[in-house]
Amino acid sequence: MVEGQVACKMFVASEQYPYHTYNMPDNAYMSGIVLGALSMKYAVTKDPADRALASEVLDGLHLLSTVSGKRGLLSRAAWPKDVPQPDDGQWHDSPDGKHVWRGDVSSDQMDGAMYGYAIAYDLMADEAQKKLIAQDVSDLVGTLLDTGLMIVDIDGKPTRFGKYMPQYVRLIEPMNALLLLQLLKIADHVTGDERFGREYRRLAVDEKYAETAVNARHMLGGVNFSDDVLLFLAYYPLLKYETDPELRALYVKSLERVWEGVGRYPGANAQANPYYGFVANEFLKDESGVAPGIDTLRWFPLDMKWNRDTIAGYEKKFTFTFDPAPQSPPTESGKAVPVDRREKSWSAWVMNPFKTAGDRTEDVGIEYNGHDYLMAYWLGRYLGLITPEM
Repeated sequence: MVEGQVACKMFVASEQYPYHTYNMPDNAYMSGIVLGALSMKYAVTKDPADRALASEVLDGLHLLSTVSGKRGLLSRAAWPKDVPQPDDGQWHDSPDGKHVWRGDVSSDQMDGAMYGYAIAYDLMADEAQKKLIAQDVSDLVGTLLDTGLMIVDIDGKPTRFGKYMPQYVRLIEPMNALLLLQLLKIADHVTGDERFGREYRRLAVDEKYAETAVNARHMLGGVNFSDDVLLFLAYYPLLKYETDPELRALYVKSLERVWEGVGRYPGANAQANPYYGFVANEFLKDESGVAPGIDTLRWFPLDMKWNRDTIAGYEKKFTFTFDPAPQSPPTESGKAVPVDRREKSWSAWVMNPFKTAGDRTEDVGIEYNGHDYLMAYWLGRYLGLITPEM
């Protein structure tokens, strides 16, 4: 982690940079997901060390929510100004002179960040942290309402992928109807501010965002597996908090459409994704994805994330031997490729689950965090679908 932020991609030391460096387009997204996972972990273990780690990530997410100096403008990443880093992207100086921060934040960053805030608020935050969460969420979502349902960057212009306006969600990106409802529902939940509940109802009902959200998953030209993650991050808090039977029925219908697929486009139920399977079990009462999801966690390979030197260090530290050979049965025609036969990736859930890997064990000079495994495993533990003995 970097000041509590969960960075996506770490470059190993090189001749040009004889220390670890990072590529950081998704720190806000990653930090929110890991904050949610660690909050669920603390809810299960009640271990103060788990709460301390979750609190550290919460502090990192708070930094990302405030470092720009502009109220309600989330940053993709923040970095100490006096430490060199080779990251690309749009970087700006923070007003306090201590950091540089990465701009052009998108709806997916907001989705992940708000997911983490919501779960932390419910499961691990003390009263002071709840106030911090409520303030950050109020600023982020309140500013979005103030700027016409667009994320407006430091230059006063809308970010490339930060639009939630009615015409945009109806004609271009129906997924953002669902994502905006997630933001507003969480804001209403953690702040108690009537404004957020009022705007949520207005957009969901009067502007028909809830109906638009039924078709949140694009299926023309193929499935976007990265978008599936965003959708499920939104479904969890929406279906947890929503009590209105008509709105809830629309969200369930949306989830069913993603889960079951449409026509020749396979649903998420075919992906053997544990997070999706656990959410479907919880809200659709469909347990068909639980066992395949648990198998995916059981077969999750270390070399999807780490290079050989790192694995060797863990082998020595924890006294085990890693076998890079697949532990799963061979791929069955028409079914998802078992996770230990897929390619190396920064996220197992955004890759095509029907594509077999080449040489995944090859060292590539870059390593990834384990947010994908953590978010699924600790949701399973929290919901009682996984036990420590499994």
